[in-house]
Amino acid sequence: MSIRRVQRALVGAVDTSAIPADRADLLGNVILEPTGRFEVRNLASFTLTYTVGAFGLDDTGALRVAFRFPADWGTLQTTDATAVNYVSAQASNGTRLGVEYDAWGNPRPWWKSLTIRVVHGCLAPGDTITLRLGDRSGGSPGMKLQTFCEEAFEFRVLVDACATGHFVEVPDSPVISIVPGPPHAWKALLPTLRRVGESFFLGLKAEDEWGNPTDQADAEIGLETNMLVENLPQSISYERGMRALRLEGLKVGEPGVLRVTARSGDGTVLAVSNPLTVSDTSEHASFWGDLHGQTGETCGINTARSYFAFARDLAFLDVSSHQGNDFQINDAFWSHLNELTAEFDEPGRFVAIPGYEWSGNTAVGGDRNIFFRSEGQMIRRSSHALIAEHSDIDSDCRNARMLFAALQDEDVVAYAHVGGRYADIAYAHDGLIERSLEIHSAWGTFEWLMSDAFDLGYRPGVVCNSDGHKGRPGASYPGASMFGAYG
Repeated sequence: MSIRRVQRALVGAVDTSAIPADRADLLGNVILEPTGRFEVRNLASFTLTYTVGAFGLDDTGALRVAFRFPADWGTLQTTDATAVNYVSAQASNGTRLGVEYDAWGNPRPWWKSLTIRVVHGCLAPGDTITLRLGDRSGGSPGMKLQTFCEEAFEFRVLVDACATGHFVEVPDSPVISIVPGPPHAWKALLPTLRRVGESFFLGLKAEDEWGNPTDQADAEIGLETNMLVENLPQSISYERGMRALRLEGLKVGEPGVLRVTARSGDGTVLAVSNPLTVSDTSEHASFWGDLHGQTGETCGINTARSYFAFARDLAFLDVSSHQGNDFQINDAFWSHLNELTAEFDEPGRFVAIPGYEWSGNTAVGGDRNIFFRSEGQMIRRSSHALIAEHSDIDSDCRNARMLFAALQDEDVVAYAHVGGRYADIAYAHDGLIERSLEIHSAWGTFEWLMSDAFDLGYRPGVVCNSDGHKGRPGASYPGASMFGAYG
């Protein structure tokens, strides 16, 4: 089953109103050329051909192509045929078309939208609209692709055939794959604190220019250390097709600060690891996690499964959690998330924590990240804003005060979050449940939230996560979008 079909099975069926499932011909169909794999941040040109369905396409009716919110390929434009991201549209019967791009023109999470409206005319069944994204006929270099990889980048096509203002999704919207570029930088990653004789690992990977782990690296790598490390080979073969390599079971028998240097066959330094402090006095080790991010089932990209796999295998995290907006998590997806955290949780190697983002508006408390110690707990949503099923709507907590009251008997921890909806810790706060404040993420740095806490007499901890929407927990980069900070 395709990624797109898996996600739709989890988040619910497309609203096609009164159109029967076996009458897709009423809506028409769409073909994209070319399809396949495209490298991040390259320039490309696509031709999308929509064939009008049995309804026809009436005067002031429209075709719409929508894109996911995180996409950072820039603004599509219709005014300069020589510039990047130029878009044109043409009707086969000569009817005049108006083309307009809007970064917030469609329901969440498909906010970015290109609307092609019929102006003073109509199209009959079988007529076509040809949309060229990155139209090179006038000198444009093409459409600039996004900076991050996506297994199924979708051109979601909708149509308002009857000019009612109601856009209905056309079946089988086309997809392409956005894949990593060539190696640009190598990374060698160690834990930061271990005790003498305690096992640890070294993670190695090559990233492209935009921070995506790439499968195009091929190297014989020598490994040098400033301390004796048990079970570490002197050299390794890093083969094309790998996206990362993890060397397990390493140990150091004396206290000190370890660094590992990775060199190519000709002696060139590829990467120097972060320092690992090996202590004979520390009571605890330290572990790294990114507890906050979303995927394509809610407001991000790719799948929740690939999210946890990236965290463990490509970012070398010790712990992670998925934090989808509650008003987009239906019961099927909540069950799936709990199955995933149970599957990925591996004692001694990786901790996967079940949870969600309670996404109430700022006026009623603002965002809170919710983490459970075990699977199978109830999700108490802020609303059912994007959930069609309402059988459990009475369990909603419409404000943060209701949320904290409902969580009193749960084995749960919450963080206050500043993102889409700023947390208002003056409106609601429970020091036993809300242990920490998220002060930094890909959204930026929010030290004012800690100042507010001090003024209110609270004593919270500080956490920093990515709140990444690009499927890269633990290795979140700003790219070219509104998420301008390193998470």
